[in-house]
Amino acid sequence: MWKIISTKEIFRHSRITLLEDKVRFPDGTLGKYLKFKHSDNAATIICKRKDKKILLQKEYSHPIGKKIFQFPGGLVPLDEKPRQGANRELMEEASLKSNKLFLLGSYLINNRRTSSKMYVFLATDLIKKTLPKDKEEDIENFWFTESAIDKMIKNGKIINTHVLSSWALYKLKNNK
Repeated sequence: MWKIISTKEIFRHSRITLLEDKVRFPDGTLGKYLKFKHSDNAATIICKRKDKKILLQKEYSHPIGKKIFQFPGGLVPLDEKPRQGANRELMEEASLKSNKLFLLGSYLINNRRTSSKMYVFLATDLIKKTLPKDKEEDIENFWFTESAIDKMIKNGKIINTHVLSSWALYKLKNNK
């Protein structure tokens, strides 16, 4: 195990805080390690309509400069329950509310830089309900069959790590 000697904040922005730990490695040497301050978790929602189609959204991803497929979701502050955050994000991003949210599981978002978790929910019994949208979000909704999503993954049309991880949890839970 590493021992943290000290931690200092080296960058702060409204969306991210970067910390630098001074650490002692197991061999006794000292080093520095960059990490994100754990401030929020996140939720992603796999919406399934009565006709069994699944919602995928396309949204612009600035770092790669193009629109990519994703499931609805976003940040869940530590003082908000993941289930509540999932429904809030669903209303903000897809103008939908789920009367039945089932937790499929969770995973670490980026275990090398943060302890933040992604909670993955299956949403059914959907109704229209809208909350104000984030001005940074320009989202298009598309509904696909499960086999179409599998084909899109196979053909490299879906490259978002959160979609791939969440889809794996969904497939494992639904194929019991």
